[in-house]
Amino acid sequence: MSIVDKLDKKISDKKNKQKLIEEERDSLFKKIYDFGEKVYKKNIANDFIKLKKLFEKHIEKDDKATVNISISWPWSLEIKQTFLGNSTSSVKIELVHNDIIGRSILLYRLKSIKELKSYKFLDSNFNLLVSSSGSISEEFEFKNKEKAYENLNDLFQKEILCLGEKSDEILQRLQRSSKK
Repeated sequence: MSIVDKLDKKISDKKNKQKLIEEERDSLFKKIYDFGEKVYKKNIANDFIKLKKLFEKHIEKDDKATVNISISWPWSLEIKQTFLGNSTSSVKIELVHNDIIGRSILLYRLKSIKELKSYKFLDSNFNLLVSSSGSISEEFEFKNKEKAYENLNDLFQKEILCLGEKSDEILQRLQRSSKK
């Protein structure tokens, strides 16, 4: 066997080994992702649908504002409001994994095979993150989902419906923009 053939075999062997490692990582990640999907469907998917209907019920038609409510992948409910075509407010609730930076379960793909193999399939691996465009963000343990929903509702009233202390701020902004 020539040196070129040996080098070719060495490269091919490494590529095959790397491919097997990636396939194993993808297989392990898929099990974790599928588990997250089951947690979402079992525990909060119907809640998100009901919350969406609740929020849609309280949105009023307005020439100055457009509101879009969407349930999106992976596992979130977001309400966005656009004022006069350019200024946006939003509130969001999402199912996040509680032990990874960035919180998205998609980042679990970056974990080592050893970490993926040691994964414990528990609902408590997940939290609910409630946030708004006003930089308000709070994370709730999964077992406290009702508190997360209440927090989302409070933000919806404040940031989208402009009920409460933020309404004065919105009115001032609208008045300034109408004077221009």
